[in-house]
Amino acid sequence: MPDTPTVVTVDLRWSDLDALRHVNNVQFLRLLEEARIKAFHDWLGPVRRSNGLLVAHAEIDYLDQLHFRGQAVAVHLWVSRVAGASFDTSYELYDSPEPEARLCARALTTQVAFDMTDQKPVRIPDDLREILNSRSGAPVPMKRRGA
Repeated sequence: MPDTPTVVTVDLRWSDLDALRHVNNVQFLRLLEEARIKAFHDWLGPVRRSNGLLVAHAEIDYLDQLHFRGQAVAVHLWVSRVAGASFDTSYELYDSPEPEARLCARALTTQVAFDMTDQKPVRIPDDLREILNSRSGAPVPMKRRGA
């Protein structure tokens, strides 16, 4: 993780709960998506293009249950790899923005720069690459990778 990851708060919704009365595993990915969209808007504001970013891969380690408490969750995120046409975003999802918050999940997604007209991946432009590199840190430790 970088010294100062981007921290985004995301509100939980009552509908995020499942029959076991905790946040459903699928909803974790939605929370990460909301955090990623907010962070990318902040990071890439001046870099607007007709091309898009598609999620090509997602993995998540569920570390603790997340219960609805009427409080936002905090997602710490950063870029952990930049390649030719893709980059990885690493995440840590905490049950609140408070300092004593519990870590509930770690995750990683791979985004691909994509030309929506030609329907194919494209090389990440230099200005976008520079922004991504400025947000970089080590990959989040994932269980299957032996971390």
